[in-house]
Amino acid sequence: MEIDPVVVLADELRATEAALRSAMQRYEKNHKRENGDAVDRLLESVKVLRRDVFTTVPTSALGAGELVRMVAQYLPFTFATYSTHFHEVADRLSAGQRRHDDLVWLRSMRAALAGGICSEAGVKFAPLLELALQGASRPVIVFRNVAPVHDHPHNPTYWAKRLN
Repeated sequence: MEIDPVVVLADELRATEAALRSAMQRYEKNHKRENGDAVDRLLESVKVLRRDVFTTVPTSALGAGELVRMVAQYLPFTFATYSTHFHEVADRLSAGQRRHDDLVWLRSMRAALAGGICSEAGVKFAPLLELALQGASRPVIVFRNVAPVHDHPHNPTYWAKRLN
């Protein structure tokens, strides 16, 4: 089974943002040209990765959880109540739990964010919730390995063969 592309992109984005923070700190200390060039390259990488995140549909609940977590991180501090709930939903999705009440809440929040309830940041990140909902709503296929009926402990001849 392939890993969810959103998970890979989210990891790359986090690593690039961390590298950008350290490059900016180096540039602020000495204002060297090579540090400024590194900041420019990393900013371009962050821009490309964010564009990719906004266009990639998750293939699992794990990827949907990553997108919900991104929405929670980018909301303004004044909406901390929503952010906390987004983190709780993201934790459950990352654990593979797709609860009906979470999906209903995410759908209502997608409409609210698109309507401007959380300022411009909410409008900007409403498409991420749409992608997260698409990923979380995908059907899950479970493959089970079943023993043949004649070789199963509930079959009466199973124990007769073993006890004789």
